[in-house]
Amino acid sequence: MSLTKKLKYGVTGFTLGAVFFGGIAFGATSKIEVSLDPIKFIVDGVDKTPLNGKFNNNGTVVPASLSYSGTTYVPLKMVGDMVSKEVAWDGKTKSVLIGDPGSVGEQKSLTDLPPLKVSSRDISTNERTTIKGERYTKVIRTYVDQYYPTQFQSYNLNGQYKTLNFGYASDNDFVTGNIAKITIYGDGKELWSGNAVQGVPLNTASVSVKGVQELEIRFESPEGTSGGAAAVVNPVLIK
Repeated sequence: MSLTKKLKYGVTGFTLGAVFFGGIAFGATSKIEVSLDPIKFIVDGVDKTPLNGKFNNNGTVVPASLSYSGTTYVPLKMVGDMVSKEVAWDGKTKSVLIGDPGSVGEQKSLTDLPPLKVSSRDISTNERTTIKGERYTKVIRTYVDQYYPTQFQSYNLNGQYKTLNFGYASDNDFVTGNIAKITIYGDGKELWSGNAVQGVPLNTASVSVKGVQELEIRFESPEGTSGGAAAVVNPVLIK
């Protein structure tokens, strides 16, 4: 073992639940090299570093931290204990619950709803797309330019949902271009807007849609630009 305590682990069937979430299992099929160099944990000026760099996770002793590919990973439950927050796993909604969980709402993909209004056939839904090397299937995508400066698609929510979570980016599998503006409207009122820029990684957003009857996603070519391709990725509605 080197001075940096780097170890190679065969992680086939390795259960990250024991390390990170206490009940969340994650199976991998490759080998990774991680560093187990101990780190300190300072919370509000108080040293709460675990003894010998270990954490007792419901009877299973695991490393208090490990580093991989420039990122440090720690047991979420351990951090919750340090800041006096309960940490739990909701298998039904596949959610990590930190602190007071309240009520975790039912989820539905926006792409599973039939569109209410569509500006043209140039908007595609649930077709495979690639963004920065990652493939997605739950997408709403299109392109805008001087010939098609605006595209939109709307959905009837019937006021049933509270939140819309989604990713957005330039669509690498579609028409190349510079930039496209994406705007979310609820009953004609602008709720959110952002730009999908060629070469920029996937961004994420969360929008309140409480009480919204009709939700519209609008794609526009910003003034002074040549437009471009854009995709709304994994749009999830939460009740």
